[in-house]
Amino acid sequence: MEGMMPRKWIRTIAGLIILLMFSGCVMRLAYNTLDFWISYYLSDYVSLNSSQERTFDAELDKALAIHRRQELPKLHQLILELQADLVKPLTFSQVREYHDKFTVIGKDSVNLFATPLAVMLRQLDDLQMAQMNSKIESYIDELRQEREILTTKQKVSKRAKALHKAAGNWTGSLTSKQKALLAELAGYQVEMEPVFFTFWNQFLRDWRYLTKNRGKADFEAQLSQVLQRLVAFENSDVQLEINFYLNRRFDLMRRLSNSLDDKQRRYLDGRLTEIRKEVAVLINQ
Repeated sequence: MEGMMPRKWIRTIAGLIILLMFSGCVMRLAYNTLDFWISYYLSDYVSLNSSQERTFDAELDKALAIHRRQELPKLHQLILELQADLVKPLTFSQVREYHDKFTVIGKDSVNLFATPLAVMLRQLDDLQMAQMNSKIESYIDELRQEREILTTKQKVSKRAKALHKAAGNWTGSLTSKQKALLAELAGYQVEMEPVFFTFWNQFLRDWRYLTKNRGKADFEAQLSQVLQRLVAFENSDVQLEINFYLNRRFDLMRRLSNSLDDKQRRYLDGRLTEIRKEVAVLINQ
């Protein structure tokens, strides 16, 4: 799943997860224009008429207002706690705990945005719904085809490079030991590909069932649950394999935390401080 999700789809159903990908005024701009960007990415999947667009935009604005008031303070506090703990290397339990806490914020955010999405989906006619489902499935198929032509070594190398770049954005630089740790994580992720695709196939199955029955009274609640499971990486059929992978990732992140030198820790703390301050500005706007 990690490194394999069709990013446009994730941005459509859970736009606020991009918060931690930005820093400084860029993050503030991204948040304040989320109503535009979510609608923009949604247009890749379905063409809405003017009435549908107006309704979706109005519901999205309501969800954003609630998120700003209700969820951003939680994010601010959690970043502050993380900064305090990062003064020392994190333990395995701490890594797992922060994963769980950030996941809860992600699930709560998705729950808020399930409302405008449900309203929009209910307004789609069968042709529009078929258009959206076809687009979603084509992204998964394209990703699968792209992966099939690569050797395992090529997959690991490609993923490791992406992880090196992402980690470097948080630490400023990487040692050879740290690059090796991230290459190890890349290997774990490539090894998990069959499980990741099983996860996606089952999500698509649930999604098709939901959208086919979008006129039911409990549609929004069911949609929220499916999207929350997606964000939390939960699937009962493959949960044992997922948990095994997560535990390996937690241990690797613990080792990575232990490998940081003082300069890298200061750089990481500075990045987190930038984000925390921008979240504070957003809360008070």
